[in-house]
Amino acid sequence: MKLNEWYKDIFREASNIAMSHALTSLSEMVGGPIEMEPPDVEVLSRVEFLKTLAQNGISKSFVVAFDITEGLNGITVLQFPTRSAINLSAALMGMDPSGMEELDEMGKSAITEVGNILISVYTDILAKLLGEPVSLSPPKPISSLYDIEKELNRPDLRNVDKIMLFKTRFYEENIGFESFFYLVPDETSFEKLVKRLEAQVKEEGDE
Repeated sequence: MKLNEWYKDIFREASNIAMSHALTSLSEMVGGPIEMEPPDVEVLSRVEFLKTLAQNGISKSFVVAFDITEGLNGITVLQFPTRSAINLSAALMGMDPSGMEELDEMGKSAITEVGNILISVYTDILAKLLGEPVSLSPPKPISSLYDIEKELNRPDLRNVDKIMLFKTRFYEENIGFESFFYLVPDETSFEKLVKRLEAQVKEEGDE
């Protein structure tokens, strides 16, 4: 599904600024410098959303969901794909990821701290784009597509078919890892976000 390039640029700019602030914290956690590629922004259909989660190994990766409790209505989902989750946990614990095939509880605990930082960053991005506060619920662990489908079957999300994906790739020495942040707003919230983006595009055009 296509997203107007103007909107993508606004999301990328907001993401770049917010993510650059998070890099210092992430670098301190892994004990070395971290670099970041510019975030990629896409709009996925419901089917594409579920397919992307599955392709990234939902049962063997790190996935948490949050209810949006202020600013918008819907849920957000943070996912580190399987290999990314392993690479990140190895970097955090000072281990060699080459012999690691799955994420253990210690690794999940380590990644949770990084997840908290990134969720805070993405929440700030949404708040700045909307021009109002955005709050999230405590995290809910996701271990299967069933958990996600259960969320999507809520009355307010049953007809949702536009999911925004923010994909960011990080590098620590020779190890790379990706984070996938999915925004699943209800139809009213999606329209609200698009109108706000349109207003920003107009403001930039008038300058």
